[in-house]
Amino acid sequence: MAEPVAVVVRHGVEADWPVFRALIAMCPEAARWADTYPALVAEVEGRVAGFALYRVVAGEGELLNLAVDPGVRRGGIGKALMGALMPLAELWHLEVREGNVAAIGLYQSLGMEVVGRRERYYSDGEAALLFSGPRRSA
Repeated sequence: MAEPVAVVVRHGVEADWPVFRALIAMCPEAARWADTYPALVAEVEGRVAGFALYRVVAGEGELLNLAVDPGVRRGGIGKALMGALMPLAELWHLEVREGNVAAIGLYQSLGMEVVGRRERYYSDGEAALLFSGPRRSA
């Protein structure tokens, strides 16, 4: 496991979108979209190391994409992004590749639970697990 790194989380801006696309190219398990939604950006030593795209409607949030540079994974970047994201909605929903063990572990550590499964959800035929949670009061 990598050593934890100092992570700064900020709101994303349109100028970040090319960096998001580059990260997605390095992360085959990430969704393919990189822009038009609100984003949180994780920086390490002034460099974008990961991002989370999301949307919130009527108090419920949906994580649309989360990608972390493979060179700095297991250093707390995904957890920092999710920690900054969670307070933005009362309840969160997401899909994750069934084989993405690291992401599944992260979501479960945050109190999220599997609530369903979508067969052949991804273009390569892999199924998605549906996660929801944790519910918090407004």
